[in-house]
Amino acid sequence: MDAGHIGIVSRSPALAGEVERQLSTYGLGTSKVVVLPAHGMTHLELLKMFEHHWGTEAVLLLGAIDAGEEEACTEWIARHRKKMVIAFIDQAEANPQQETRLRACGVHMSRDVAGIGALTASLVEYPWLPFD
Repeated sequence: MDAGHIGIVSRSPALAGEVERQLSTYGLGTSKVVVLPAHGMTHLELLKMFEHHWGTEAVLLLGAIDAGEEEACTEWIARHRKKMVIAFIDQAEANPQQETRLRACGVHMSRDVAGIGALTASLVEYPWLPFD
C-alpha cells in the first residue's frame, strides 16, 4: 500500500489490509503495519516504537489489547503519548471496560470496521498532522 504516516498494530492480517485500503481512499498511507504476534512484541512495545518512529504521526490499534497488558498500555498512553491513537475493537472481542479505559486515556474508539478509514481521516486532517 501507499507509504504514509499511520502506524497499524493488528492481530489480523486481513483486517490490517482492509484498513490500509480504506486509508488509501482518503489519501492516507501507512508508515508501518505490524501484525501480532510479531517476534514476541507486545502492544506496549509497539506503542513506544511508533511514538519514537519519525515516519509515524498516528497509530491505529486494531483489536483488543491483551488483558494482562491493558493496564500498562493505558497508563503509558495517558502519560507519554504525543501522537494520536485510534482503536477499533470488534463486537466479538468487545470489552466495555477496556473501551472505557482506552477512551479515558485519550484514545479515539470505533466499533465500525467499515468506517475506521473515515474516522481516521477526520481526525488526522490538517492541522492535526504535519503531512508532506
